Amino acid sequence: MEPILDSGRCPLADTTGRLCAFGWENAFVTGRLSASAAHADLPVGNLATPQGAPATAWRAPGRTASVTLHPGAMTAWDCVSLHRTNLTATARWSVRIWRGATLVHDSGLLAADTREGQSVMVLDTPVTGDRMTLLVADAANPDGFLSLPLAYAGPLWRPQRNMAWTGGESAESDADTVTSLSGAEYVTLRWQRRVIRIEHRSLGIEELPRIRHMLAQARSGANILFIPDPGAATRSGDAVFGRCEAGEITASAGAANRRAITLTMRERL
Repeated sequence: MEPILDSGRCPLADTTGRLCAFGWENAFVTGRLSASAAHADLPVGNLATPQGAPATAWRAPGRTASVTLHPGAMTAWDCVSLHRTNLTATARWSVRIWRGATLVHDSGLLAADTREGQSVMVLDTPVTGDRMTLLVADAANPDGFLSLPLAYAGPLWRPQRNMAWTGGESAESDADTVTSLSGAEYVTLRWQRRVIRIEHRSLGIEELPRIRHMLAQARSGANILFIPDPGAATRSGDAVFGRCEAGEITASAGAANRRAITLTMRERL
């Protein structure tokens, strides 16, 4: 990720068009899903659950599968993403959006750019429709099936001003360690996940209802999508989809129309 300002502070107005983005209105969770195929014990409805384990995934036999979402109302489709998948680096995908019987968007079959099991597609402009079909094709997949535990589809919210570039990325993990009499250590890694700390020092007061709504969803256990730079070529690897925790909202500039908050994103396993 390239810093927008070397000072690490938010500009008054971002002229690059590269604002960070959040997504929490997830049609995979609230909509009706239908799939081209699914394993009997791993149905497409598993995409509505917040867990990212293969045991709670949608598993489609073969190397090509599609899922159609019916959100029940007109939706501004801005982003589609997959997480914790078994997709290979050569996987491809497409998104088609309908408004009634009219096809209003067809991405064509594109490289999914899978990085660390994630793929993120951000549309150039939001497309309004009441039905969306996602097709995934991975001819080189050695497993012979597609495992898709987590997904997001829906709108993105971009703050008026960008986050500060003084946050950080780390990792959490758990492992069993056995130490021999000679001091040799034998480590069995149980799990690991990415953690991103986001500092935003320049939220407008009028943006607080959006932040509060997102945090209310997060407190219920819902996953939040965070994309540091939606325009970056590396966004599939940079994004985090998971739990979001927040510190208090503070008045960062006295009486001025500015508020600050620190968010912590933890990848959902």
